[in-house]
Amino acid sequence: MIESNYKRIPKEKLRRTKTKLYNDPLFSMIYMPLWHQRKGDLTPVEVWQEATMVIQEMKAISRDIRHLEVSTIVEELNERYSAFDNVARTEEMAQHTTMLVLATVMFMLAEADADWKHNPHLPLCRSISQILNRIDGFKELCSNVRTEESYLAEANTPLPIRDFMGEEKKKVEYDNARTFTEDEINVCGINDPNPGKVLQAISLIQQKMTADNDWIAVYAVLLERRLISPTMTTFCTMINRIFKVNIRNRYLSGVLRDHGEDIAKWSDHYEDQRRHRQLAKEFEEILDR
Repeated sequence: MIESNYKRIPKEKLRRTKTKLYNDPLFSMIYMPLWHQRKGDLTPVEVWQEATMVIQEMKAISRDIRHLEVSTIVEELNERYSAFDNVARTEEMAQHTTMLVLATVMFMLAEADADWKHNPHLPLCRSISQILNRIDGFKELCSNVRTEESYLAEANTPLPIRDFMGEEKKKVEYDNARTFTEDEINVCGINDPNPGKVLQAISLIQQKMTADNDWIAVYAVLLERRLISPTMTTFCTMINRIFKVNIRNRYLSGVLRDHGEDIAKWSDHYEDQRRHRQLAKEFEEILDR
């Protein structure tokens, strides 16, 4: 049960904590949207600390019913924020604070998977969104956070994949990855600060391929992340030279025409597109670690 009677964090501790939290990419991204919502409410640091507390409470609830228990958590948070340092607040003020905290919980849980449809906390996030959608400020907050996220995408610096609930994915065993020579790294054409790591990620996903057309998953992900030139000939030359495969540009271009460049639109009705979409998802997870 979440305790009531919230105590504000002293200003000096807030300052020190904020400096440390700036190192967290998600906190840095949502800081300004939370700050704009402050209006005498909790600071972004306090909201973040409260969201972390709520996630710990949720971990103690069975995964199957967490999404149902959101309503109970909302009631407990409303009671908790009915007063700050024993100073009474209105019901609307308490609800707004609850909104800020649970919205931040939702933003945290959304980072558990690059593919929203496969996020293990999707039911929980949906329940939070449905409840908060009725509270003033929530839609504006989400809109501002989406804007900040789009800036990261434009800068090609996506948020890291991590599970704030503590249910971590298995780490990739890079011991199984190939090592590459300096010459191979220099000629690969990968547009990344660490092209060697990208090549290692490709070598890991190559181990899961069962057909030549599986390489379209690698091409589509690299293209989507702007890690390669959007030229199929360049890509085929690279994989033929470095990964010792014999795939023609015309063949893989045909596969791309059938699938389309948007991985999210690859159809589950076709076995090869379904397989390639899964390979693309696994490749993205490797790249994000």
